[in-house]
Amino acid sequence: MLFGVVVKVRHLMNQETGDNPIPRTRSAALIIFSRVASIIFHPLFMTTIMAVLLNAFLRPDFSRPSSKEFERWTVQLFLYTVVLPFLSILLFRITGLISNAKMHKPRDRVLPLIATLVFYFLAYELLVVRYRVGGLMQNLLLGSCCAISIMLIINFFYKVSVHTTAAAILPGMCLILAITEATTPFALLLLAVSVAIVVGAIRWFLGSHTMGQILLGYAVGIFSQLGAYFTIHT
Repeated sequence: MLFGVVVKVRHLMNQETGDNPIPRTRSAALIIFSRVASIIFHPLFMTTIMAVLLNAFLRPDFSRPSSKEFERWTVQLFLYTVVLPFLSILLFRITGLISNAKMHKPRDRVLPLIATLVFYFLAYELLVVRYRVGGLMQNLLLGSCCAISIMLIINFFYKVSVHTTAAAILPGMCLILAITEATTPFALLLLAVSVAIVVGAIRWFLGSHTMGQILLGYAVGIFSQLGAYFTIHT
């Protein structure tokens, strides 16, 4: 019996998804919900979303910006981590450099990941080096840069879920808070875990990734944030 369970788990971990994913559910409502949620929790949105959430939950310890300063930083962050990467992907699709904007094929991910990495490093340079934003914001951006770099390398050998990598940012930040402050706000931790689980589930139901690719995304997202923290503080 135990052997049968192990075989089943290995099958789920390694089950191929193909270039045109087939949903693993017949529920039209669940498919629609999963597609809408995939847009809401799109990887390009997650860094800005996480910055806003961290500022809301941890205002005194975040980077101590005034509301006006944080609004300015958020606009800059949105420009470099959402707008410019999106325009790059659109340009790659129009010029035929990638075959599909959804990037199910690993080769379609290379150029978008490189372009996104460049813009994230520019965001890091602008918000951290030039504006001297420190604390968790610095960790958030450096960790995101590390995650994109790791995904780019892994992409040449194995497909990893970009959605779950991005969704794991907040759980990673919660671990950092647990290390540095010996505590994490329960509401923030609950939100982090809930979002991560929902994102993993919707990607599974849509047939976009195997369980192995989803779990690998979680690992990359969390350990990238932890790696950024230890890099900054050593």
